Amino acid sequence: MSTAPQPPPPGQAAGKGARRAFVVVLAGDRMGEMFPLGLGTTAIGRGLTADVRINDEGISRTHATVVLEGDVYTLVDNGSTNGTFANGERVSRHALREGDRIQLGANCVFKFTFRDDTEEDLQRRLFESALRDRQTGLFNRGYFLNRLESDVTVALRQGKALSLVLFAVDRHEALRERLGGAGFEHLLRELGQRVQAITREDDVLARYGDALFGLTCRWVDAMRASRAAARIRDAVAREPFAIDDQAIAITLSLGVADLGMPLEASADALVAAADAAMQQATRAGDGRVEIYDPESESTHHT
Repeated sequence: MSTAPQPPPPGQAAGKGARRAFVVVLAGDRMGEMFPLGLGTTAIGRGLTADVRINDEGISRTHATVVLEGDVYTLVDNGSTNGTFANGERVSRHALREGDRIQLGANCVFKFTFRDDTEEDLQRRLFESALRDRQTGLFNRGYFLNRLESDVTVALRQGKALSLVLFAVDRHEALRERLGGAGFEHLLRELGQRVQAITREDDVLARYGDALFGLTCRWVDAMRASRAAARIRDAVAREPFAIDDQAIAITLSLGVADLGMPLEASADALVAAADAAMQQATRAGDGRVEIYDPESESTHHT
C-alpha cells in the first residue's frame, strides 16, 4: 500500500518556506488553536504535564501521544478511557497523513497538518481574532469564560487561590447617550487600554458585556484581588479620557470574589459571586470596590 509523501520533519528542512507539523483544534476546548509537533514525542491530554493540554473531563490526563518515527508522525493511544480515533475509527496506533482528523473522547477533534511560516502566522492571526472583542481589542466573553473554567480546574486540583473581578462603567447609559455609539465604543477602547497597562501578565482581562469587564486574578485571594481592583478604580478615575475633543471623566463599580469563599466550586458560582459584589458596589455609589460576603451577600467595602 502506498503512503502519501511526508514533508521533511521539523528542523530538517532549511529556509523560510520549510513546513512543520501541527495539530489544529477543530472542536472542543481551545478551538482554533494550533500546536506544533516536535522532533520527539508530543503528549496530548488534560494533565498538567501534557504538551497539548485540553481542559475536557472526557479526556485522560495523558490521553494520547504523537511520536515522530523516521519521517512519519504516529498517533498512539495511551490506554485512554474514552478512546482515540483517526478519521472516525478507534485506533491504538495510526500513521498520520496530511488532513487526518484526530478525535479524543467525545468532544475534542484535531486536524493534523503541515504549515510553513506564512501559513502558521495566518492561522494564529485568525485564532487570535476569534478570541478578541472587535471594538476594544480585549479578549471576548467566550474566551474569558473558557479560560476561567480552565483556571478553576487548575486551582481546585492544585489547591491554589483564584479570584475574579467584574467591573462596570458607572452611569454608562448616560455616557452612551452623550457620546453616541461610536464615541462610547472609543471610550471603552481607551478604558481597556488603560486597565490592560496595569494588569499582571498572567491575568486575563476581557470585555464581558456592553459596559462590563472581567479580570481573572490567578493564584491570589480576594483580599489581594481587591487591591488590584482598587488600583484599577484609581487609575481610571485619576485622569479623564479624551474622546472627540471632550474630557470624559468616569468611575467604575467593581466586585471581587474568590474560590476560597464557601460557595460552589465552579466558574459559574464564581461569576455569580463577583456579579453580586459588583451590584452591591453599584448600589453603594460610584467608584466602589466590594468583596463578596457568602453568608449575607452583603459585601466588604474597599
